Amino acid sequence: MGRKPVFRQDLTCPSCGSHHVVRCGKSWGRQKFLCRDCGKRFLGDASRHHYHKRVRELALRMYSNGMSMRAISRVLNVPLGTVFTWVKRYGGRKYEKLVELWNRAKEFVKGKVVTKVVDEMWTYLYRNARAFYKWVFTCYVYTSLGLYPIYSVGDRDENTFSEIKMYLPDEGRWVSDDYNVYFWLKDHTIVSPVNPNEGLHSSLRDRLVRFKRATKAVNRSISMIKYSIALVLWERRLIPEFIP
Repeated sequence: MGRKPVFRQDLTCPSCGSHHVVRCGKSWGRQKFLCRDCGKRFLGDASRHHYHKRVRELALRMYSNGMSMRAISRVLNVPLGTVFTWVKRYGGRKYEKLVELWNRAKEFVKGKVVTKVVDEMWTYLYRNARAFYKWVFTCYVYTSLGLYPIYSVGDRDENTFSEIKMYLPDEGRWVSDDYNVYFWLKDHTIVSPVNPNEGLHSSLRDRLVRFKRATKAVNRSISMIKYSIALVLWERRLIPEFIP
């Protein structure tokens, strides 16, 4: 039957407000607690700062309009870790909503797709003081209802490109450059440069400090790259808004 959940009436989780809290070791002699509902770890005697929703939304807008997390932390007088948590948490939610929209759009635009324009841009991923090339594949989907972009992040290979194809119907002409991943595509036109996508890539480099080629703000995970792009797309309303 398992243990019964423990609910403490004298303590609440600072993240979600739940009373389903258990002890979770100590830090420098201070008792730590774990929220069983949201997974938040916190100190029971810590003085917590609850920031207004407007501050969080302003921080996310600043992030998706060219400011680094450190700069946002200094301007808003918010801890750097808090800014990082906001970007990761709410960027992740925006990305999940995008994936949901892409899945719904795949069925909704069947028979209405005209062109699928695909291209890729590079960025760095830093791990263990080493830099690795990572690629952002972008695809503009032109339909009779409107257009919207889809993207994936990974190596410059078929696997990363396949993540985009998961959200696309089969019909419609493909347009791309002459990179070899696209050679086997049916109903395929090669052009150079791929102007719509190049404009999106330029916008991402302009709006996200982590994509600028000479900066201290670097990518350390593929997830954060995906979440950061999602924040920009929602900020610019580059989403399939015609989906009911």
